[in-house]
Parts: sequence; structure tokens; C-alpha cells
Amino acid sequence: MKLLSAAAVRRCLRADPGKSIFTADFDQIELRVAAALAGEKTLIDAAKRNESLHKTVAFQVFGPGYTPDQYRFSKNLDFGWLFGGGAKTLAEQTGLEIPVTATLIRDFEDQFPALSKYKRRMQDQALRGGLSSMEYKIYRSLKAKMNHFRYDTVEGRRGRAQLHAEIERLCFRKVYFVETPFGRRLPVDLVKPYAIVNYLVQSCAADLMKHALLDVMADKELEPTVLLPIHDEILGQAWKHQAAYMAQRYGEVMTRDFETENGVVPISASGKVYGRSWGDGYEKEAA
Repeated sequence: MKLLSAAAVRRCLRADPGKSIFTADFDQIELRVAAALAGEKTLIDAAKRNESLHKTVAFQVFGPGYTPDQYRFSKNLDFGWLFGGGAKTLAEQTGLEIPVTATLIRDFEDQFPALSKYKRRMQDQALRGGLSSMEYKIYRSLKAKMNHFRYDTVEGRRGRAQLHAEIERLCFRKVYFVETPFGRRLPVDLVKPYAIVNYLVQSCAADLMKHALLDVMADKELEPTVLLPIHDEILGQAWKHQAAYMAQRYGEVMTRDFETENGVVPISASGKVYGRSWGDGYEKEAA
């Protein structure tokens, strides 16, 4: 059976006659949440100026003359690094060589030290909380040995695989629970402690989205136009002459502050009109 492409699915969501599809989605919500949790001042200041955080990363890592490809690489770097991907994963995503992606990761960590410290601190918190003191020492020893093996040689990959298997045995069925700023308790499998930041960021982003959806639904003017939420955006439809206004209103109602111990970070949302179907906007962007 042939699977439908994402573009084909989007084209299936069509407005009623005389109406247009519009949407509002959050601006770089995952990166803004991560910056707030970590207290990363460079990104927080950019968010307060309502600047693109992806462009901020590209500027910091590649310099003011960054190319479209480098901007794309920076987005891969943002999400890949934040959610646990290393040089090998980034190489697979971008087509760059592993030594190049390893350098990019080091540059990213140098430019955003608070994010780097936060990631290390949360992983260490999970490991110390879920392992005994002896198991923790063994884990650290195995990870230190792994750094002596390279990704780009057969011997290196074999050595890393053997050490990883030992780590999996050590951490088998060991779980640590971390609490989010919204009070959720999330289980972290200690075989993958790097996932703790991913879970925290995604959970907070999801809760911010749920609160935004409730606020949109509570607005008497907007509630009749709502079609459905999709990840970090809300899809709606309105008469063609009202669509732009409604999209703007969605963005205004969804925009909110995310308050942590590091201060308040704005989580902005932007609305736009797609047209006859949800797919029309994507097709226009791709053209």
C-alpha cells in the first residue's frame, strides 16, 4: 500500500466554501523553552527582542555571513544536540563528515555555555539519582573509555559498541524520575540519560501549547473558527476577508510568558493564512 506524503495529507484539510485555512504556531518553542530552563542569556535576549533563535545560533556558530546551507545546519545542530544527537547523528542529517560535525558541536557548546552546563547537569542528576555510588563510578569509567575510540574507524566503532553494551547492562531497567516546572514526573531510562533534556523541553512545550489551546477555545470570537491543534500550532478557518485578522488574533492569544527560576522568557506565536487548504501555504513556501 502506497503511503501518502505529508504534503498530500495537508492538501486534504480543505476550508469550507468561501473560507480560508489559517494557522498560528509558536516561534522556535523548543529552543526558547531550553534557553529558559538553562538560563542561556544570549538566546533569552534574542527571544525578548522577538528574533529568530535559529538565526541567532547560525550567527554565533558561523558568523554574520552565514549561508542558507549553514542556516539549515544550525537548525540540525539546535535540535540534534539538544535532544541527544552526537557528531555521528549530525553527520547523517547534514551529509557533512564526522570531524566537521564534531567541530560544529564544540563551537555550539562554546557559544552557548549555559545550555551545555544544563545538559551535563541534568544528565548527571539522573545518573546519580538512579544508580548506586559504585554503579555511577563504573558508568563514568566506561564513558571515559569510550572517548578513546573513534567513530570513523572499524576498530573504533567496534570498541564503542562493546562499551555501550556494558553500559546497557549496567543501566538495565534503571529509571530516574524528573519533575517539570509544570509538576509532571517524567521517567528517564538511564540507558539513555541524554533524553532527560528532550523530555523536559518537549513536556514543557506541550503544556504551554495546551494552555494556549484552552485560551483560544475560551475566546468567544475565536472558538467557532478552531479546527484542530497540530504539534505547536492551531489550525482554523474563517471567511476569506476575516482570515488574516483571525490568524493575527490566534498569534496574540497564544503568545505567553514562560517563567522559570532563570526569569521570564517570551513564547511568541505567529499567525498566517494558507488559503484553500492547509497544504497551500507549504506549497507557496516551497515554490
